Amino acid sequence: ESLIKANRPDQLEAAIAQVRARFCKDADALKDLALLLNRSDYFKEALDVARQGLALDPDHPLLHHNAARALSIRGDPASSRHHGEEATRLLPDVPQLKFQLAGTLLALGEFDEGWRRYRAFHDIPENAKDLVRPPYPEWSGQSVEGCRFLMVGEQGRGDEIQCLRFADWLHRQGAIVDVLVSRPVAELARSMKSISTVHVHLPSVHYDFWSYMLRMPGHMKLDLTMLPGRVPYVCPPPQSVIHWRKILEAVSPRIAGERRVGIVWAGSPYHVLDRFRSVELGNMKPIFSLPGLTWFSVQKGERERETESLGVDFDVYTLGPQIEDFSDTLAILHSLDLLITVDTSVAHLAGAAGLPVWTLVPAYTEWRWLTDRTDSPWYPSMRLFRQRDLGDWTAVIEEVRDALCEWSETPHSRTS
Repeated sequence: ESLIKANRPDQLEAAIAQVRARFCKDADALKDLALLLNRSDYFKEALDVARQGLALDPDHPLLHHNAARALSIRGDPASSRHHGEEATRLLPDVPQLKFQLAGTLLALGEFDEGWRRYRAFHDIPENAKDLVRPPYPEWSGQSVEGCRFLMVGEQGRGDEIQCLRFADWLHRQGAIVDVLVSRPVAELARSMKSISTVHVHLPSVHYDFWSYMLRMPGHMKLDLTMLPGRVPYVCPPPQSVIHWRKILEAVSPRIAGERRVGIVWAGSPYHVLDRFRSVELGNMKPIFSLPGLTWFSVQKGERERETESLGVDFDVYTLGPQIEDFSDTLAILHSLDLLITVDTSVAHLAGAAGLPVWTLVPAYTEWRWLTDRTDSPWYPSMRLFRQRDLGDWTAVIEEVRDALCEWSETPHSRTS
């Protein structure tokens, strides 16, 4: 562990070999080593150690779990599935193991079993303590016709935006639908005709049913044939679109033949896997240098000013500090021809609005993007650019650059 913390890979390989040799007959010790390596992002080594331990004890649930996690993070959900299933078979009452398997199954398109196991998210103690639990009956799939229904947002802002679509489904079933969402998403939710009232705090009125947003798919029996539903399902206030169009024209007047592209290169640093999905801005320079493109950063958060230093060398403008909420961002996107973004909330925003968006997807298995696809059943206007090797964005950026060259030569102002 001290070598990992000291970042001494030259000595770490030998140290791992020594520990593996010393404990070559101790499956529990190998489990501890695999766990340490997984937590330290040495996923290949963690997988090797887990497999060594499983050769000793094929029914060790936590060795299976560590193998499943390493394979999943490295982008191999098909191989991860077996180990995840074994872990949950051997320890059926551990919600963390069921939730790990749920993500793998959903990524593989196994929606029925995946949604059933996804319920385990809400049973994980560290998650449950932070969740709102309204004092009304929790929906379990029964008829909602004529019922007042509260759909409760959870997890990240992107999850909320993705799941707002379920309000349309409830509305078609005859429910009166209210939502409880985070403040940045509230204005978006208010743009939906299927939503009656939007709350940012738990309301005091009574409801017949409530549900967490990410429990909805299981009770709806959601499968790929039901996607995407009605898209677009969010829109910005018209006056906001006019306001931001004037700002963009003042910043950089549009010229004939020019393409305007939005850029987001980082998600929330508090996301547990953000180090794999966010990109160093410097890696984007090969696409910023392309002719005929004007770039507008709609990045928010701690890194929103990073593009300011690029204005000397590239046609890049920084809008993040002026953006107040997702409605502002969406209004800006309506004046752009394309958004290029990492896997974060703005990708969902553009997709939910039916606007052209190219999403850079890391190698690790994020369930909503499935596997081996360049499109998304959730968002018809989205194109996916997939990382092949965890942590290596070079090939992805080259692929995006080639696609931009081809796109910029087409006569259409927008494309997915």
